[in-house]
Amino acid sequence: MRFMGMRQIGWLILAASAFFLMAEPMVWGQTISVTDLGTLGGDSSHALGVNLSGQIVGTSSVPTGTHHAFLWTPEEGIQDLGTLGGDFSEALAINNSGQIVGGSSTQEGVWRAFLWNPGGGIADLGTLGGSSSQALLINDQGQVAGTSATGSPGVERLFFWTPEGGMVDTGIPGGLDGEVAAMNNHGQVVGWSLNDPWEIRAFLWSPESKRFDLGDLGGGYSYALAINDLGQVVGGSATPSWFINAFFWSPERGMVDMGTLGGKFSEATSVNNLSQVVGRSYTASNTYHAFFWTAEGGMVDLGTLGGIYSEAYSINDRGQVVGRSKNALGEWRAFLWTARDGMVDLGTLGGNYSYALAINNRGHIIGEGNNVEKQTHAILWSVPSLTPGEQVGALIENLTSLIETGKLGNGNGKPWIGELQAVQKMIEKGKAKNACQILEAFCHQVEQLMKNRRLDAPNGEALISQANDVGICRPGP
Repeated sequence: MRFMGMRQIGWLILAASAFFLMAEPMVWGQTISVTDLGTLGGDSSHALGVNLSGQIVGTSSVPTGTHHAFLWTPEEGIQDLGTLGGDFSEALAINNSGQIVGGSSTQEGVWRAFLWNPGGGIADLGTLGGSSSQALLINDQGQVAGTSATGSPGVERLFFWTPEGGMVDTGIPGGLDGEVAAMNNHGQVVGWSLNDPWEIRAFLWSPESKRFDLGDLGGGYSYALAINDLGQVVGGSATPSWFINAFFWSPERGMVDMGTLGGKFSEATSVNNLSQVVGRSYTASNTYHAFFWTAEGGMVDLGTLGGIYSEAYSINDRGQVVGRSKNALGEWRAFLWTARDGMVDLGTLGGNYSYALAINNRGHIIGEGNNVEKQTHAILWSVPSLTPGEQVGALIENLTSLIETGKLGNGNGKPWIGELQAVQKMIEKGKAKNACQILEAFCHQVEQLMKNRRLDAPNGEALISQANDVGICRPGP
């Protein structure tokens, strides 16, 4: 899953107005910790990407009044990543190996894409023949996507960069004529591009199949905003009546209209590896609310924090959702939504504004908020982890749902539930090694069912992912 960045949703962020303090946010009866990431000596900072280790990247003002890319780690705090010789830089994404991409000005005053490696520092990725470039995304294979000027005046293209092959022109227009929105760990890239003067279309690009037009919902216009590791894509598309509706695209079914919450607009912003989708939609009362969608349950209104607006930006593989909502005072507040606790106000740094941009699979939430001096700082909220027993319980719930919906036969599902209940008892007795052996065998059995086509790949991979993430068996952060 790739989290949408500030380039894609910056236009959504509005100013807040009143002053309001709240109690510490809680979920599962435990306090959510709130960390002010600070700055590089200036008065503002913005978090733009986070990996599984809780390492965060973004941009911060410095004492000279310019902005530099930063890396924040739990051990070292906020660190200046420097520039390519100029005055400005920004870090937009980080992978699980700690590699970082973004853009920086050079000594000559041009803007260039960069890759930062732990122990190796910042490096210019070059261009497609022009003077400028910008790196936007990086996956766990170290593949990078972005935009670059070409040798033709005024012409930009989307690029795909690998350590082995360098920068490759995808042939897809960039600049005002196209945008990269997201990339998964298989090197599949999605976004939108201008096909002709009147037609903007969502695309899926990969090194093997190149550009693929995802189509539309009948209105001749579409854009993609997110992709998961199953190759499922979400975004928005015009319908025949020219209203924009959220869509879910999969290789098996093509583009599916996700509908709305009763209004005339919806947009999907994030999809996890369980095929759960979040976004925002207008309601019948002409306000917009965050939504949660599944193929089985359709679109569900997540409500608000007491105001009339909310929107969801990110969902992780635990089904935890983050975004922002107006409260009863009309202030924008970051929220965390879970099926158990509903929508929880994450608070601010003492000011009256916050929003949550992304959440990873270990419950690290990044965003920003203002303090009592009305300075905007990057924030890390840390959600209490599920206990291993609770993680197995969530896996049992998923299995039960698959059985009830007919996606998994009783002959396989019922025995598995019994085995996983035994795993819970082993965890309670401290028999971690035995519990992990059963979970490992469970994963092999799921793989066999997928191989025999008795369980579809998305649901099978989701079960394996949940089993592998049980805390007693996986490496720590």
